[in-house]
Amino acid sequence: MQKILSGYDALSEYLSGVNAESVLFVHGRSLEKFTDLRSYLSFQGGIHFEDFTGFTPNPKLDDAENAVKYADNCNVILAVGGGSAIDTAKYVKLKSPDLPLIVIPTTAGSGSEATRFAVLYKDGRKLSITDDRIIPDAVMFDPELLKYLPEYHRKSSALDAMSHALESFWSVNANDKSREFSREALSSITGILEDYPYSYNAERMLKSSYTAGRAINISQTTAGHAMCYKITGIFGTAHGHSAAMCNRVLFRWLCDNSELDILSDIASSMGCDSPYEASEKFERIFFRLNLNIPEASGNDIEALTNSVNPERLKNFPVNLDTETIRKLYCKILNVKE
Repeated sequence: MQKILSGYDALSEYLSGVNAESVLFVHGRSLEKFTDLRSYLSFQGGIHFEDFTGFTPNPKLDDAENAVKYADNCNVILAVGGGSAIDTAKYVKLKSPDLPLIVIPTTAGSGSEATRFAVLYKDGRKLSITDDRIIPDAVMFDPELLKYLPEYHRKSSALDAMSHALESFWSVNANDKSREFSREALSSITGILEDYPYSYNAERMLKSSYTAGRAINISQTTAGHAMCYKITGIFGTAHGHSAAMCNRVLFRWLCDNSELDILSDIASSMGCDSPYEASEKFERIFFRLNLNIPEASGNDIEALTNSVNPERLKNFPVNLDTETIRKLYCKILNVKE
């Protein structure tokens, strides 16, 4: 069972309990901003922290393999950061499954702290890792860390979590437990984003993102994520921004082209009377966050259509053929068919 640590005292107790002597400390280069964390680390006498910062956003397999070498003389892994830091640390855990992995997320969106998934890149191609052994052993949430997150990434991260909750709801792999998590996360995140930034609560957002992560850990993501990765690759939009661009169109498409009972449950979770009303609310939230839709060409649409991972599409509740995917991308990016 994953342990949730309630603050730095609990983290210290956990490190003591696993006899931490040398910790592989995977983190971004902005650690100096995190004053509470730095203060905590400075008082951990007797523990050596082996820093590893040699990874980029969308981390490369080579970076993660280098991190494994740093772990040779360590007996604990600690990751502080967003999905890139956590996924790099997860790869180390995969190679050294006996090392306890502790995670402190500094974004509220990826849900990586709750899942058996990690994403790395090799030669520009996405590599998906799925293994129960890489689920972190312990997680600590510090809402203060989110205040250093740039505004754009705060918004896109929240939309990533909302997309996780939404996609998990309609995934063909969903079960009663995953839908319980989806319902809780979607209701909370919708409330947070309806009146953003005035209603933004960092502690609540961290917990909601974690709950959405628990949902996709069971059900996996679907078409929204399968279709969004190449958008990020071509236009440089943040992952959550790209996922929400896709899901605002996919949600309405499902309303128009299916009679799924689960759509009414989704609507209820979002405080709406009908699936159409819920899809409109999702779109309204997206645009009130002032996130742009990139300018795309016909060539971009073709590249996007050819990029979709058919395995991930199997989780979507309605079959999407190539021509439908092309039309969906045209709607997503406002390109005339």
